[in-house]
Amino acid sequence: MRWSMVLPWALAAALLACAPQLSQQDRAVEEQAIQRQVQLWEQSLNSVKPDSMALVYEHSPVFSAAWPDGKRTSGWDEEEQAQRDFATRTTAFNFDVQQPVIEILSPSVALTTFSHTIDVTDSLSGRALYSGRGTIVWVKDPTEKVWKIHTLQVSRTPAAPQPAGRRR
Repeated sequence: MRWSMVLPWALAAALLACAPQLSQQDRAVEEQAIQRQVQLWEQSLNSVKPDSMALVYEHSPVFSAAWPDGKRTSGWDEEEQAQRDFATRTTAFNFDVQQPVIEILSPSVALTTFSHTIDVTDSLSGRALYSGRGTIVWVKDPTEKVWKIHTLQVSRTPAAPQPAGRRR
């Protein structure tokens, strides 16, 4: 297992052990709220409009993200600039979240894991298709009472090796 996967799960386990328990009904309500946020996040990414994308993120210095190409950002200011740079060079983007699993860890912390596919066309490398896995740690904004992305990791699945050509 990769270390990038171990840390979120260890954090989740620690929080779960210490967290007050929600009723089954409250848990279902929060899962639906996060499902709506996942859909909003997916739609905002596909719009490639930084102002729309910003709606679902926690705007704090402790925000962190790992992009599919391995780039990492720390703090909302750095992530916001990375999103603006991405939008400037991207001409088409289709991000499809698949099979999201939502785990409510406490009344204010949740975890979502998912598979994804991406079809992107940009001015740097042309068109690329790939898939992978993702993890989102959500925090519930105490003022707005809305779930926001606190930590995000989206990875690419390495391409399968190509078979060797025939020898003559």
